[in-house]
Amino acid sequence: MASHNSSPETADSSTGPSRRLFVKAAAAGVPIAFAGCLGGGGNGNGNGNGLGNGNGNQTGPDAEEDDPVEGGELLWGGSVPVQSLDPHFESAAASARVLENITQGLVRVNWDYELEPLLAENWESSDDNLELTFDIRQGVQFHDGTELTANDVLASFTRIEENEGLAADYMALVDSMEAPDDHTFVMQLSEPFAPMLSRMATSHMHVLTAEQAEQDSISEPIGTGPFQFESMELDSEFVMTTFDDYWDDELPYLDRVTKSEISDDDNRLNTFEAGEVDFINDVPPRHAESLESDSSVDFISRFPKSLVYLGVNCTEEPFDSQDARLALEYAIDKNEVMEAALYGQGQVATSPAAPGSEWEHPDLEPRPQDYELAQEHLDAAGYSDGFEATFQIPEQYNDQVTAAQVIESQAAEVGIDLNIQLITWSNWLSDVYTDRNFQATTSSYLALWFPDAGFHRPLHSEGAFFFTGWEDEEYDGLIDEARQLYEIEERAPLYHEAAEILQERRSGHILLYWMPTLMARQPNYKGEVMSPDGSTFRFENTWME
Repeated sequence: MASHNSSPETADSSTGPSRRLFVKAAAAGVPIAFAGCLGGGGNGNGNGNGLGNGNGNQTGPDAEEDDPVEGGELLWGGSVPVQSLDPHFESAAASARVLENITQGLVRVNWDYELEPLLAENWESSDDNLELTFDIRQGVQFHDGTELTANDVLASFTRIEENEGLAADYMALVDSMEAPDDHTFVMQLSEPFAPMLSRMATSHMHVLTAEQAEQDSISEPIGTGPFQFESMELDSEFVMTTFDDYWDDELPYLDRVTKSEISDDDNRLNTFEAGEVDFINDVPPRHAESLESDSSVDFISRFPKSLVYLGVNCTEEPFDSQDARLALEYAIDKNEVMEAALYGQGQVATSPAAPGSEWEHPDLEPRPQDYELAQEHLDAAGYSDGFEATFQIPEQYNDQVTAAQVIESQAAEVGIDLNIQLITWSNWLSDVYTDRNFQATTSSYLALWFPDAGFHRPLHSEGAFFFTGWEDEEYDGLIDEARQLYEIEERAPLYHEAAEILQERRSGHILLYWMPTLMARQPNYKGEVMSPDGSTFRFENTWME
């Protein structure tokens, strides 16, 4: 049996990044992570190692030297409004950023990109990797005062499986689950499945009370986190307050977090500079340089945050043709697109593997702009004179709007007319993602620190976020095989081969660039707010001086 206990090393990070872990992560570079933003992701290996190992640059606060201060309210100027609070069904990153503080899972990722115990004090996996046994932490209360038991875990996972939650595709490989006593939970898999533990670290597999798990939908989640839900006004404000009976007696420090929904980039920055909020996320890249040189501002950059892509509908003309997709990609200068969108803050993407990780293909290069080859593929596709297509862009993501404008101009050079339509994020989710009523679009993915999140969920034909209609049996087979392997030496080459297929056969995702998350805060707001995988915020170990 492989055992995973809460060692002193991991216990440090279970309450947030310790100085040692923070410094180590900073030295290694932090791979981060999911979606313009569809949230969460899941995979890793069964021994608890996420193996992110990104190599990006990051700047921001040094490890905190000050003693935390208890009390106070954080005023947060948020970029994307919270839309829904059901952890098992909500895919938007904006929701995951608050749910991370309200509900919790059995495990979570730490700053070494390893999985650490959270609601499970430890876990064991059988030698054949088919049985996972968790010891559920004792003395944990939900926000309604009931005590956490293994039955709550069983009820929550059963809800995900039976109601087809966002993690239901992972539950499909679960043969059985049982709670033999109040503090033991056992999961039996039908086959070895390396990504399962990492998937449990996402909000899509967080634990609710057994009573709440009986509900079809949840608007006020009852979790075990350091903060509890207080109120929400759609598109205006979200409030959570400290949970006095949180199982870690030392956390959190803040009394209250109030998020004001300020979608407009300039308005959000102006509000911050006027001192009306303490912290803002998604700082416009064009302001990064000036904020970084402003000694009165604590500017924070974490790289990479998200992978931005151009998605095309492969089930309808013209992009049902591989040659039409290749023609569009050959028309694009990705470096020019990235520079225009991010003002030098990003990195051109070659695959959905986190930059610098073992999963990234070591030799794969971005497809270069080549108008002659674009014309050859237009001829092969039967569109020698070019074609027209609608290009639906979520309007609140300014970098994507800018990127779309550059792509539109470049594509026009070979006769491809992309008609930009700016749409709201909610319309993108309903029309593009859910109904698949689109020709071309842009969006992004977060939390790609382990390969299954990037290679399976959006790109495998049975992935939870699959929506472009591109299907390839050989690609699917490689990803399915990789999921059963626990050794990186065996597993990584399969992702390298899969990345080649994505590029050669021009999947429905033309990968554009990796971008950092840019934040700014007043100097009196302390502590590390970003989660290690970059997809969410953790306020538990932050404070106001």
